[in-house]
Amino acid sequence: MNKKNIAIVAGGDSSEYVVSVRSGANVLKAINRERFNPWLVKIRGEEWIVLDGETKLADIDKSDFSFTLDGKKCKFDYAYIIIHGTPGEDGVLQGYFEMVNIPYSSSSVQSSALTFNKYFCNNYLRSFNILMAESIRLIAVKNIVRLRSSNHWDSRYS
Repeated sequence: MNKKNIAIVAGGDSSEYVVSVRSGANVLKAINRERFNPWLVKIRGEEWIVLDGETKLADIDKSDFSFTLDGKKCKFDYAYIIIHGTPGEDGVLQGYFEMVNIPYSSSSVQSSALTFNKYFCNNYLRSFNILMAESIRLIAVKNIVRLRSSNHWDSRYS
């Protein structure tokens, strides 16, 4: 039997990085190694690496989501995304995997992108007359200037 190479993709760029890496290690332990070859792939910013425990084995070739170990190229058959936040829950990684033609474990690019942005998701659902709790959208801004002549906020954001 030819075992499939499974990438357990953990890490990410959010504050939940540590939780994601721990979850990835737990998934790695749970995978049936008689049926699959699991590999832990840690992503943080531009660094995409394959790990054995805490030891770096190889860099990921982002042109096709593969890596080379001992002179042999290893291609993944499936990506199990366990990244919390970006780029694992917002559609970015899903889009990448679709471009390199690798099946993955989460919802589609469109679903992920829409549901990651609660403001857009709520408005989308409202367009189908689905009742949503009232909410306001807060945007982080560096400078807010109050106009002298009224109580309205100036729209100059930086």
